[in-house]
Amino acid sequence: MAKSGLLGRKNVKLSLADPNDQISYKSLLHRPQVHLDHDALRGFYAGKRVLITGGGGSIGSEIARQALQLGAAHVILIDHSELALYEVEQALRYEFGTPPVTPILCSIRRKARLEAIFVDQAPDVIFHAAALKHVPMVEINPSEGVLTNVMGTQYVIDAAQAANVKQLVLISSDKAVAPASMMGATKRLAEHLISSQMGHLNQACVVRFGNVLGSTGSVVPLFRTQIERGGPITLTDAAVERFFMTIYEAVQLVMTAAMHNATNATEKSSLYILEMGSPIKIYDLARNMIEMYGLKVDKDIKIVLTGLRDGEKITEALLDDNEIREPLRPGIFKVVNQHMDLHLPAAAMSELFTLAEQGEDLFVKAQVFRFVKTLRDHPARAPQPEGV
Repeated sequence: MAKSGLLGRKNVKLSLADPNDQISYKSLLHRPQVHLDHDALRGFYAGKRVLITGGGGSIGSEIARQALQLGAAHVILIDHSELALYEVEQALRYEFGTPPVTPILCSIRRKARLEAIFVDQAPDVIFHAAALKHVPMVEINPSEGVLTNVMGTQYVIDAAQAANVKQLVLISSDKAVAPASMMGATKRLAEHLISSQMGHLNQACVVRFGNVLGSTGSVVPLFRTQIERGGPITLTDAAVERFFMTIYEAVQLVMTAAMHNATNATEKSSLYILEMGSPIKIYDLARNMIEMYGLKVDKDIKIVLTGLRDGEKITEALLDDNEIREPLRPGIFKVVNQHMDLHLPAAAMSELFTLAEQGEDLFVKAQVFRFVKTLRDHPARAPQPEGV
């Protein structure tokens, strides 16, 4: 007999059904959120044209929301998903009435189309959030990961250069650190593409952070759905731990890092990481969520361990072995000692894109990890400060 859902139970204390319910998500962090200087942010973003790739996603749509709140003159949303764009546009209209928003259907894999959009829209700042982010999915489809996360990033860079855009901001992931997955490895190459374009882009930066509570494909919405179906919660390994922050907090810090990068002329290209607190064990997160519903572990909802999947790690890190961090602003650190003077040969990157377009998954995966090894081994690695 199929299990009945738990939505109608009287002892349910809290529903996490709304992915934007930040009060619920904040209670899972077990740390205070970072508070930022909103006046400074408004002074920087007011009147600017902000373009967001992946504008239909969780991070992209929140960047749009906060940019409008800060007085942006116009927000351009680029996404390949018609449904995602429609839903975000409707949500923004519900919140802001008739906001200055232009939704544009376009894949970042279309170089000529991107260049035409960037020239036509003339953005002041681009937040490049479009990416394939689900680790097991990219592991199964490595060529697609390269085409979106690496080739797509190169096309965004090329289009930004062609349109003489003032600033480009790449949203990255802690999975780019010592990557074990294709998703992480492709994001590491995307980071390198930004860093290696220092002499060609006006201003550019990478902002790297961990998991975002409530984002599309993240573990919290999955656990919420599993609890409301009556269980079980499926978890790969009891020892798995991850860094977490709320969508609202992540985007505020991203926009602050971008502001710092743009207002410091000496920082042509920089990598920033966000303060994520201590990593949280996913097993403890699952237990907490069960208890937030007024239920008991094992009695009402079971937790089933399924084993790590390809590309998954027990724990993540925000810094690689050849990186150290320096405090910059509350909640933000600048990564230094990167030694990012190495340039991967353009011909080799072009060959990688051709292999990916042909669906040569085995060759693509091998080439990506060869590139990552070259980047991580060059030059001698610096010592990592205690406590990072």
